[in-house]
Formats: sequence, structure tokens, C-alpha cells
Amino acid sequence: MRQLFTQSTGAGPVEILVVGDVTVEDAVAAVGATFGALPTRSAAPERPASALNVAFPAPVSEPVRLTHTGQAGQALGYVAWPTTDSIGDRRDARIASLMAEVLQLRVTDELRENQGVAYSPRAGASSSTVFPDYGYAFIQIETPPEALDGFFETADQIAAGLRDAPVDEDELNRARLSVVESIRRARNTNPYWLNALDGFHDDPTKIEAVRNILTELESITPEEIQQAAQAYLQPDRAWRATVTAEAAAE
Repeated sequence: MRQLFTQSTGAGPVEILVVGDVTVEDAVAAVGATFGALPTRSAAPERPASALNVAFPAPVSEPVRLTHTGQAGQALGYVAWPTTDSIGDRRDARIASLMAEVLQLRVTDELRENQGVAYSPRAGASSSTVFPDYGYAFIQIETPPEALDGFFETADQIAAGLRDAPVDEDELNRARLSVVESIRRARNTNPYWLNALDGFHDDPTKIEAVRNILTELESITPEEIQQAAQAYLQPDRAWRATVTAEAAAE
């Protein structure tokens, strides 16, 4: 990883993003007087294929047991499933992300409202813009250690529910609204644009991806969410872990 970082920053073109209340003329002048005055850089070295060889961990039949040094009554349960990347066509990754929003609604309803075992259970999804085929969806809970077994059973039941039947339009719209409104608010900030446009020189598809994200999210159907759950949320693909206090583990 150190070698990859050194090679990436030591040679090749420098991508500069300027966002905010600035004119094109002022941005060109500022970049020209700073980065533009640097010596000519050599071409970027070819990235070795091994540098992109990142894979989701192998599934486990029993949770990986980790420990912490905090209070004995505090524990964490985690389950994740491999999904897909956000390279090129991002629709599958966006479906997986919206599927994770539905997971969030259901884990909140079940683990917090119905069972009361956690105040803020979390579900989410991540998809890489660098490593091909790398992404995951997850459910995480902070809870007393005695509730961990029940958590994994509930996570499996929620995943099965998404696999077995399409979500109804109301639930999908609730999940979608959360994402869409978050993006609309973020678009009024500079950090959003810095992140959204990062790397567009190497991947021009990012421009269109920024433009079409809202319309694409609005077009995702309940059937696509179910198909994603059937493809990704299989119990034999899951990686699970627990984190409990060292004293309790002993």
C-alpha cells in the first residue's frame, strides 16, 4: 500500500478541483501560479494488477470473535455481505445502496422499536470507485453481549424478508426520500462537489454519474430491490463478527 501511494503521488498528472465562490479566471490564475509552476512530471507508472486485487473476506459459519477493553456490558455485532463496485455503470451500486436504506428502516423497526435491544442499529452499503467488484452491505448493532445471538437471527430474518418479497411502494419511497433529500442538501455544499468530482480526469463517467444520480434513484423499482437482495443477501455469503469485553471472553 505504501508503494502504491508513493507511485500515485510521485508521478503522473495532478488533478486539481476548485469549488466555491470563485471565478474561472481567478481559479486559472491561482493554479497557474502554484501547481502550474511545478516542474514537468513524468508519466504515471502503470499500476500493477495486484494493487487492485482486493476481495471481500470469505464467509464464516461462526462469527469472528474480537475483544475490547471497555465495560463488560458493551458488545457489538456485525454482519456484512459482498455487493458490487461503483466503477463505470453505477446503477447496480445505487440499487444496493437503496436496498441498504430499506434494511435501515427494518432494523430500526425490529431491533429498536420491537425488541428494544439497541437504540441506534445501523445498516448501510459501500461500493468502491477504485477496486473492481468490491462493495458490501452491512448491519451493525451495539448491544449487551447476551443479545448478540438474537441479533444474528434477526439480521438473517430481515435479509430473508427482502429476498422473499418485493418491498411495498410506501417503504421504498420512505427509504428513497431519505437518500434523495440528503443529496439535494449536500449539493449546496462545497465538500459534496469536491468528493463527487474527485477522480473525474481518470474516470469521465463520473460526470454523468453526478448528473443522473437523482433520476436514477427515482427509477429504481421494488423488483430491483428484491433482485439485489437475492443476489447479495445470501446467508452463505455473509461475514460476521462480534466484539465483546476481554473479561467476558475469558
